[in-house]
Amino acid sequence: MQRHRLLAALAATPLLALTAAGPARAVDTSALDAPPRYAALGDSYAAGTGAGAYEQDGGDCHRSANAYPALWAADHGATAFLAAACSGATTADVRRDQLPRVAADTGLVTLTAGGNDLGFAQAAGDCLQPLTTESRCDRTLDEAERRLREELPDRLAELYDGVRTAAPAARVVVTGYPHLLRTGTTCLIGTDPRRQRFNALTDELDELIRRQAGTFGFGFADVRTAFEGHEVCAPAGREWITGIVLPRLWESFHPTADGQSLGYLPAVTAAAGPR
Repeated sequence: MQRHRLLAALAATPLLALTAAGPARAVDTSALDAPPRYAALGDSYAAGTGAGAYEQDGGDCHRSANAYPALWAADHGATAFLAAACSGATTADVRRDQLPRVAADTGLVTLTAGGNDLGFAQAAGDCLQPLTTESRCDRTLDEAERRLREELPDRLAELYDGVRTAAPAARVVVTGYPHLLRTGTTCLIGTDPRRQRFNALTDELDELIRRQAGTFGFGFADVRTAFEGHEVCAPAGREWITGIVLPRLWESFHPTADGQSLGYLPAVTAAAGPR
């Protein structure tokens, strides 16, 4: 897969003064191509939950070597790589537990956050597992929509402001979320109306993230097109999202290793831009 080059170094090399005492010396431009310090923040989608190859000492964060941040750092030779994303993290968790670890001279920050503020795990359990009722699913999604419209805009703004304060010169790329579920097909994961409503909620969330990111001058990596045709309930062998995983339910409804490398990584690389 074609990989793009990394962001430009943020500190310019000072020009050497020309004097009459001798010939001009060549300017060392190696720093202009130096890879930046990189911090990866966010929730399970940035941690790589569901993609396997987990850190031995990562605990419940379930950080994976197959996650898009680890892949980006390896491809671009980041000077220093902070993998702080953690499964289950809300925007408040990122602010409290992850942002204080970001160095002020960080050159690139990537961030995936917002889904847990809406109760993603609760919605998946109430809508996509067998034997759950329509009324229970509707109540859960109604509450998720209320949080998205009434609470999440301010939470994202507070988080993004914190990112800019922590890394004032960094290029920041914020990602959205993919549609989890294939619609218009027979599938044991939820009813088709439930799958449609779940995807519609994802669209509303992604558009809010896009708007808020733009307000702060951050890049936005939209992964929905890349994941199209690879959702849960897609034809066998084409899914980039895990279904219900037993006994490790925490892996359910997350990008696989292919979803990270073929879905998230190209979108983040494009949004991060060339060196």
